[in-house]
This record gives sequence, structure tokens and C-alpha cells, in this order.
Amino acid sequence: MQNRDEDRTLAYQLISFVFVAMLLVFFASILVTRMLYRQIILNSQLDNMRHLAHERVYLLDGIMSNVEALAQGSLNLYLGASISDQDFMDHLQHIHSDNPSIHSICFIDEGFHAGQPVVMTAQDNQFQKVQIEGKDYQFTDWYQIPTISGRAQWIEPCFESDATNTLMISHSMPIFRQESITGVLRFDIQLSYLQDVINRNTSFQVGNSFLISSTGTFITYKDPALVMNQTLFSLAQEYNDPDLSNLGYAMVNGEMGHLYVNGRSSLGQSWVYYHPLRSNRWSVGIAIPQRELMASVNIILLIQTIASVLIFLIVSIIIYARAVNVSKPLRTLARAADIIGEGTFDTPLPQSPKSFEISHLTQSFSAMQKSLKDYITNLKITTDEKNKIHGDVIYASEIQTNLIPKNSENPFGIKDLRAYGILEPAGDIGGDLYDYFMMDQDHFCFVIADVLGKGIVAAMAMTMVSTLLPSIAPYHKDSSELLKKLNQFLCSNNVESNFVTVLLGILNIQTGELQYSNCGHMPLIIRSIELKHTRYPETHSTALGVFEDLDIGSSTITLNRGDEIILYTDGITEAQNVNEEFLGISGLEAIIETLPMPNPENTARSILQAVHDYARGSTHKDDITLLVLDYKHPGFNT
Repeated sequence: MQNRDEDRTLAYQLISFVFVAMLLVFFASILVTRMLYRQIILNSQLDNMRHLAHERVYLLDGIMSNVEALAQGSLNLYLGASISDQDFMDHLQHIHSDNPSIHSICFIDEGFHAGQPVVMTAQDNQFQKVQIEGKDYQFTDWYQIPTISGRAQWIEPCFESDATNTLMISHSMPIFRQESITGVLRFDIQLSYLQDVINRNTSFQVGNSFLISSTGTFITYKDPALVMNQTLFSLAQEYNDPDLSNLGYAMVNGEMGHLYVNGRSSLGQSWVYYHPLRSNRWSVGIAIPQRELMASVNIILLIQTIASVLIFLIVSIIIYARAVNVSKPLRTLARAADIIGEGTFDTPLPQSPKSFEISHLTQSFSAMQKSLKDYITNLKITTDEKNKIHGDVIYASEIQTNLIPKNSENPFGIKDLRAYGILEPAGDIGGDLYDYFMMDQDHFCFVIADVLGKGIVAAMAMTMVSTLLPSIAPYHKDSSELLKKLNQFLCSNNVESNFVTVLLGILNIQTGELQYSNCGHMPLIIRSIELKHTRYPETHSTALGVFEDLDIGSSTITLNRGDEIILYTDGITEAQNVNEEFLGISGLEAIIETLPMPNPENTARSILQAVHDYARGSTHKDDITLLVLDYKHPGFNT
């Protein structure tokens, strides 16, 4: 089954990489563009709203200031000049007809028409005077506020039922005679007129302008249901919107600025710019929804998105076409490489002159193809030679195995002597040796040796030793003399691996006397029938094969009946565990202490198994040789 990554072509990977990179760049540019344009557009739109609010304030202040001036001028004319009642009424009629912003004029004075109020208004382009009967007008705001405060006041919008029954705002001025108020002059502006001024066309397609009174009451608004029925505070309470409350406090306090209202009311999700009127404590607000302010940003983002997608598609097509053009010879080259890998080295390689890199890669493959052919030819020759050498090594190993004694219950038919040896080379052939033979009817000779190094050379040296010793042993009954002859032979023949450690012993099977010489070898260990062991660390010279005039000593031990002699090479003591710690002599002695009753075969196999268990998992490996003998084992069948 193919790996998933193997199905991803070069074109696929290039397009994927470009897509991911462009996608990251796209999103980053969208975020940055949105933040930058949002702030720029917001500042620009808020500036437009500020100008629009100033324009509305200027218009309203102009209308109201004009009404204030006309009212003050009329009152000064009435009080300061000798003018008849009819002339004053004609004057008011001219003011009314010349100023369309004035809907009606109300005049009341104790010395005029018996103090009854007169309302002048225009209906169907006809100027009319209506006299208000009764005294109920004295309880209205337009009368009470100026008479109580003693100064001119703009009155909150109200219905004037005695006149035209329309919703109006009024500018009322008290009339003073001899420091007492004798009447009121009232100029009225129809509220619908102010709504037309507030809601004139703006640069914004949506949104609205509105006017609130000093108490926060809506005087003009796009939704007629809110006019004179709701305040900013009642609307904030209805929709639980703290932004509306903050807006109401700012506008009522005569502040100027902007605020974002984030709620569910009709002013929700909108920016509001507010500005107070100079004529009174009313305030003008311009509300523009957030979506309208950000409409241009969204259009820019849409254009940017479409452009990015088009750029990505164009780049992807270009990359895909080029990648296919490049990857086609690469795929052909890959197929050729697979065929070469299967052993067909004469497979033709594709040529691609359009790309220098691919052409260079093809030339490299061609050189590799030739090198592989030469290498395989040489490898075949080398392998044949190696196989031949290996066959020779196997044959040499068989010869080496045949040179060591075959294990038997009683070697040479001697009932009071048992021996068991194990030779386990690290490779096919090793440099260790053990041997034993009868020198004469009473003397039994045994030897264990270790040649420096491994392999064929070490095995040849061992073969020379194992061949020489039995041939010269009958003429030398002393272990030191026998090893001196062996040392002279090794030195005179200049064997390459001539550094040989040897432990050789000669046992008198009649008396139990053991004479031995240790030339740089591992210590001799003797285990008694009581399961106690003794280590003899003494060496009588250095290793053989180095110094021709080597002085070699010897030692003599008298064996007890049932004593077991344990001989071994350094492959036992230098065995390493996974922590690269050596077993050592102390480790070997610890193994020997756990062994059962002496028995050469059991002892040898138990020691070997314990060494293997200790070295399990370690990569270190050396030749291992064991030789165990026991002498005159008395009546035990173990």
C-alpha cells in the first residue's frame, strides 16, 4: 500500500503551499485593511456627521433666533411707539406673511381688545384672527412660564386647541407695563416645519436626524410614535440600554460629541453625533447605522477578496502548468530508477534539455548507473571470493573442532578421571584452545591457551600449539620445560599472532600430584567435594611468543579425591552486561559458589549458561573456552 505522501505530486504540493501562504497573507491583509479603513472611514464619517449636525444646528438656531428677534422687535414697537391696535395687528400680519417659519402669533394684553387673547394664523393662504374666549389660557405653559419667570422662554411642544389644534413650539415673551406683567406675546413654529428642516437630504442614504428637548423628550424623530411620547431615558429603560442613558445625559447637559449605541432600539447599532442649540437647552442628534458607515469598507474588502481569488487562480494555473512540465521527466526518471533498482542497469534514461537541473540530474543518474554496473560486477567477483574464503574458514573451523578432544565420561579409559571442555568461538573460528592427553601411563597433561586476536591467524597459531605439545610432551615431564620449548618454537617461527597465554598442568594420576605453569593466563580454580573453591592467582611468567629466553616457573599442588579443576579463558571474566560492566573473577567465583556437587559437564554447562545470562543484550562478544576436570571421584554417580 502506497504512503499517502507518495500520492502528492509536485504540482499538488506547490499549489497547496501557495494556497496556504496566500490564504495567510489574504487573511492578514483583510484584517489590517479592515482595521485601517475602518478607522479612516469612521473618522471621515464622524467628521461628516459633525458638519451635518452643525448645519442643522445653524439652521434651527437661525430660525429660532429670527423668531426671537421678530418677537422682541414687535414687542418694542408695541410698547415704545404710539401705534393703534389696528396698525399693530397689521404689523403682526406682515411679519406672519413674510416669515414662513412662523405658523401663528398669539397676542394678549389687558389694554388690547378687553384683554382677550387673539391668535393670528394662515389657513388656505388666508390670514385669520381668532379670539380665544374664556380664561383657561392662563393655565397653559406658554402663558404661565413667561409670566412667572418674567423673561422670554421657548415652550415645549404642545397642542394649541384653542387655535389651530396643531403641535407647535412657542416663543413666549412677557409684556411689562410699569414693572408689572400685563400680557404675553407668543410666536409659534409648527413642529412639522422643524422636522422638515431636521430631515432634509444628507450625504447618507440612511440614518436620521432628531431633536430633543431639555428633558430628553423627542421633539422630532423619523418614528412619529416617539415624538412627545418618549424620552431617551424611557427608551433606554425599555430596551435596557445603558448607551442610550449616557447619550441622554450628554445631550441634556448640552455636551457636544459622538457615541456608539450598541442596543436593540431604533438607535441601536448606530453612531450618534450630538450638538446643543444656542437658542435653548435643546440638542440636535445625527444617527447613522454602523453598517452604512462601514459600507465602503465592505465594498473594498469584497473587491480585495475577488482580486485575491483571481490572483490565486491565475498563479495556481501557472504553477500547475509549470510543475507538470517539470515533474513529467522527473516521473519518467523515477520509473527508470525503479527499474535500475530491480537490477536492469541498461534501462535508457529520459532526456530533458528544457531544464538544466533535470538534465544535470539525468547525467548524475547515468553516472550512477554506470557505477552501479561496475560495482555489481566487482561485488559479484568479491562475493565469489568471499564465499570461497568463507568455505575455507568453515573447513578450518571443522579442523579446529577436530583438533580438540572429544568429550567422554572417562578420557583414555581412566576411571578416576573425568573431563569436559567447551570451545565457543566469537566467530566462525577462534583463537582459544584446550587439550588434554596422556604423556605416559601415569602422567596426564592438560592445557588451555588464548592467542591474541581472532580469526584465521589466531586459529593457525592454536593449531601449531595443539600439534606441537603432544609431540614433545613425552620427552619433558616438567611443565616449565615443556612451555619453554613451546615459547622457543613460537618465537623462532615468528608467528604474527604469537602473543599466547597458556596454563599447562601435568597430573600424576597415581599420587594426585599436580604440577602446573601459568604463563599470563587466567587463575586456576580448584573446587573440593565440600563445594569450597580455591583460586590460584600466581603466574609463572608473561605470555609466550614474545621473549625467546623467557624464564618460566611452576607450582605443585596435591589434589584430594574428588577435587574439580576449573580452567577458562578471559572470554568468561570479560563478559559484559548491557551496562558494559565486566563479570570479572569475583563474578565467576560467585557463580561457582552456587554450583551443585562436582561434575565436569554440569559445572562447565552451568558456568557457560550463567555467563550468557549475564551478557544478554550486550553487543560485546569474545571467544569463550572452559575445561573442567575432576580427579578420582570416589563413588559418586553424579
